[in-house]
Amino acid sequence: MAAVHRQRPRGQMRRRILRLAADWLQQRGYHGFSFGQLAEALEVQSSAIHYHFPTKADLATALFRQYRDELAGWRAQMADARLEPDERIERFLDLEARDLEGEHVGPLGIAAVEYASLPSAACAEAEALCDDLIDWLTATLVAGRAAGRLDFPGDAGDQACAIMAAAQGALQLARIHGRSDFAAVRRAILAGVMSRGV
Repeated sequence: MAAVHRQRPRGQMRRRILRLAADWLQQRGYHGFSFGQLAEALEVQSSAIHYHFPTKADLATALFRQYRDELAGWRAQMADARLEPDERIERFLDLEARDLEGEHVGPLGIAAVEYASLPSAACAEAEALCDDLIDWLTATLVAGRAAGRLDFPGDAGDQACAIMAAAQGALQLARIHGRSDFAAVRRAILAGVMSRGV
Protein backbone atom coordinates (compact mmCIF):
# COMPACT_ATOMS: atom_id res chain seq x y z
CA MET A 1 0.00 0.00 0.00
CA ALA A 2 1.41 3.40 -1.00
CA ALA A 3 2.36 5.88 1.71
CA VAL A 4 -0.25 8.52 2.37
CA HIS A 5 2.09 11.43 1.61
CA ARG A 6 2.63 10.05 -1.94
CA GLN A 7 -1.07 10.36 -2.61
CA ARG A 8 -1.10 14.09 -1.90
CA PRO A 9 -1.16 16.52 -4.82
CA ARG A 10 2.26 17.46 -6.12
CA GLY A 11 3.79 20.34 -4.18
CA GLN A 12 1.43 20.06 -1.24
CA MET A 13 4.13 18.86 1.15
CA ARG A 14 6.44 21.69 0.13
CA ARG A 15 3.67 24.20 0.80
CA ARG A 16 2.95 22.63 4.21
CA ILE A 17 6.61 22.85 5.15
CA LEU A 18 6.86 26.46 4.07
CA ARG A 19 3.66 27.43 5.87
CA LEU A 20 4.76 25.95 9.19
CA ALA A 21 8.36 27.11 8.82
CA ALA A 22 7.21 30.67 8.08
CA ASP A 23 5.03 30.63 11.18
CA TRP A 24 7.86 29.35 13.37
CA LEU A 25 10.45 31.66 11.82
CA GLN A 26 8.32 34.65 12.78
CA GLN A 27 7.58 33.30 16.24
CA ARG A 28 10.83 31.59 17.23
CA GLY A 29 13.49 32.99 14.91
CA TYR A 30 15.79 31.16 12.51
CA HIS A 31 17.60 29.27 15.28
CA GLY A 32 14.43 28.45 17.19
CA PHE A 33 13.45 25.25 15.37
CA SER A 34 14.98 22.26 13.63
CA PHE A 35 14.12 19.99 10.71
CA GLY A 36 13.35 17.29 13.25
CA GLN A 37 10.78 19.49 14.96
CA LEU A 38 9.21 20.41 11.62
CA ALA A 39 8.99 16.75 10.67
CA GLU A 40 7.42 15.81 14.03
CA ALA A 41 4.83 18.58 13.79
CA LEU A 42 3.98 17.62 10.21
CA GLU A 43 3.96 13.89 11.10
CA VAL A 44 6.49 12.98 8.42
CA GLN A 45 10.04 11.65 8.34
CA SER A 46 12.89 14.19 8.37
CA SER A 47 13.84 12.90 4.93
CA ALA A 48 10.60 14.42 3.60
CA ILE A 49 11.81 17.85 4.72
CA HIS A 50 15.29 17.29 3.29
CA TYR A 51 13.79 16.14 -0.01
CA HIS A 52 12.33 19.61 -0.59
CA PHE A 53 14.98 21.60 1.28
CA PRO A 54 18.36 19.85 1.49
CA THR A 55 19.61 22.27 4.16
CA LYS A 56 18.10 24.75 6.56
CA ALA A 57 19.82 27.48 4.55
CA ASP A 58 17.80 26.38 1.52
CA LEU A 59 14.62 26.56 3.59
CA ALA A 60 15.41 30.04 4.94
CA THR A 61 16.18 31.31 1.45
CA ALA A 62 12.93 29.86 0.14
CA LEU A 63 11.01 31.53 2.97
CA PHE A 64 12.38 34.99 2.21
CA ARG A 65 11.80 34.39 -1.50
CA GLN A 66 8.21 33.51 -0.62
CA TYR A 67 7.84 36.75 1.34
CA ARG A 68 8.99 38.62 -1.79
CA ASP A 69 6.48 36.73 -3.93
CA GLU A 70 3.69 37.53 -1.48
CA LEU A 71 4.65 41.20 -1.57
CA ALA A 72 4.62 41.15 -5.37
CA GLY A 73 1.11 39.69 -5.25
CA TRP A 74 0.00 42.34 -2.77
CA ARG A 75 1.46 45.11 -4.96
CA ALA A 76 -0.48 43.72 -7.93
CA GLN A 77 -3.67 43.82 -5.87
CA MET A 78 -2.99 47.44 -4.97
CA ALA A 79 -2.51 48.30 -8.64
CA ASP A 80 -5.71 46.49 -9.63
CA ALA A 81 -7.68 48.25 -6.89
CA ARG A 82 -6.78 51.65 -8.40
CA LEU A 83 -6.40 53.22 -4.98
CA GLU A 84 -5.16 56.75 -4.49
CA PRO A 85 -1.53 57.00 -3.29
CA ASP A 86 -2.53 58.06 0.21
CA GLU A 87 -4.88 55.07 0.44
CA ARG A 88 -2.02 52.81 -0.67
CA ILE A 89 0.15 54.12 2.16
CA GLU A 90 -2.66 53.32 4.59
CA ARG A 91 -2.97 49.80 3.17
CA PHE A 92 0.79 49.32 3.54
CA LEU A 93 0.58 50.23 7.23
CA ASP A 94 -2.37 47.84 7.61
CA LEU A 95 -0.22 45.14 6.02
CA GLU A 96 2.58 45.80 8.49
CA ALA A 97 0.11 45.65 11.39
CA ARG A 98 -0.75 42.04 10.54
CA ASP A 99 2.56 41.02 12.11
CA LEU A 100 1.12 42.03 15.47
CA GLU A 101 -1.15 38.99 15.32
CA GLY A 102 -0.08 35.80 17.04
CA GLU A 103 3.13 37.17 18.54
CA HIS A 104 4.78 37.27 15.13
CA VAL A 105 7.86 39.27 14.22
CA GLY A 106 7.78 40.53 10.65
CA PRO A 107 10.18 39.06 8.05
CA LEU A 108 12.30 42.21 7.98
CA GLY A 109 12.38 42.31 11.77
CA ILE A 110 13.68 38.74 11.86
CA ALA A 111 16.23 39.51 9.15
CA ALA A 112 17.46 42.60 10.98
CA VAL A 113 17.91 40.86 14.33
CA GLU A 114 19.45 37.66 12.95
CA TYR A 115 21.23 39.09 9.91
CA ALA A 116 24.73 38.16 11.07
CA SER A 117 23.82 34.49 11.48
CA LEU A 118 21.41 34.02 8.57
CA PRO A 119 22.67 32.18 5.48
CA SER A 120 24.03 34.56 2.85
CA ALA A 121 21.41 33.61 0.26
CA ALA A 122 18.61 34.29 2.76
CA CYS A 123 20.21 37.66 3.58
CA ALA A 124 20.25 38.49 -0.13
CA GLU A 125 16.53 37.72 -0.39
CA ALA A 126 15.81 39.78 2.74
CA GLU A 127 17.75 42.71 1.28
CA ALA A 128 15.78 42.37 -1.95
CA LEU A 129 12.52 42.30 0.02
CA CYS A 130 13.52 45.54 1.71
CA ASP A 131 14.45 47.07 -1.65
CA ASP A 132 11.13 45.96 -3.16
CA LEU A 133 9.21 47.68 -0.37
CA ILE A 134 11.22 50.88 -0.49
CA ASP A 135 10.93 51.04 -4.29
CA TRP A 136 7.15 50.66 -4.03
CA LEU A 137 6.87 53.23 -1.26
CA THR A 138 9.06 55.67 -3.20
CA ALA A 139 6.97 55.31 -6.37
CA THR A 140 3.78 55.72 -4.33
CA LEU A 141 5.09 58.86 -2.65
CA VAL A 142 6.22 60.35 -5.99
CA ALA A 143 2.80 59.65 -7.52
CA GLY A 144 1.02 61.05 -4.48
CA ARG A 145 2.97 64.28 -4.47
CA ALA A 146 2.42 64.73 -8.22
CA ALA A 147 -1.32 64.21 -7.75
CA GLY A 148 -1.52 66.58 -4.79
CA ARG A 149 -2.59 63.77 -2.49
CA LEU A 150 0.64 63.62 -0.47
CA ASP A 151 2.90 66.39 0.82
CA PHE A 152 6.25 65.86 2.51
CA PRO A 153 9.64 67.54 2.65
CA GLY A 154 12.73 66.32 0.82
CA ASP A 155 13.38 63.35 -1.40
CA ALA A 156 10.72 60.65 -1.85
CA GLY A 157 13.29 57.88 -1.42
CA ASP A 158 14.42 59.35 1.89
CA GLN A 159 10.80 59.61 3.00
CA ALA A 160 10.18 55.99 1.99
CA CYS A 161 13.10 54.87 4.17
CA ALA A 162 11.76 56.94 7.06
CA ILE A 163 8.31 55.37 6.75
CA MET A 164 9.81 51.89 6.62
CA ALA A 165 11.98 52.55 9.65
CA ALA A 166 9.06 54.02 11.61
CA ALA A 167 6.76 51.11 10.77
CA GLN A 168 9.38 48.49 11.66
CA GLY A 169 10.25 50.29 14.89
CA ALA A 170 6.58 50.60 15.77
CA LEU A 171 6.13 46.84 15.41
CA GLN A 172 8.96 46.21 17.87
CA LEU A 173 7.68 48.84 20.28
CA ALA A 174 4.17 47.39 20.17
CA ARG A 175 5.48 43.98 21.21
CA ILE A 176 6.87 45.55 24.38
CA HIS A 177 4.41 48.30 25.15
CA GLY A 178 1.13 47.41 23.40
CA ARG A 179 -0.63 47.84 20.10
CA SER A 180 -1.61 51.41 20.85
CA ASP A 181 1.99 52.38 20.16
CA PHE A 182 1.78 51.05 16.61
CA ALA A 183 -1.48 52.93 16.14
CA ALA A 184 0.21 56.13 17.36
CA VAL A 185 3.11 55.73 14.93
CA ARG A 186 0.65 54.95 12.13
CA ARG A 187 -1.18 58.21 12.79
CA ALA A 188 2.11 60.13 12.89
CA ILE A 189 3.28 58.64 9.58
CA LEU A 190 0.04 59.53 7.85
CA ALA A 191 -0.04 63.02 9.34
CA GLY A 192 3.49 63.55 8.07
CA VAL A 193 2.72 62.78 4.43
CA MET A 194 -0.93 63.71 3.90
CA SER A 195 -1.61 66.80 1.82
CA ARG A 196 -3.55 69.38 3.80
CA GLY A 197 -5.89 69.70 0.86
CA VAL A 198 -7.03 66.05 0.94
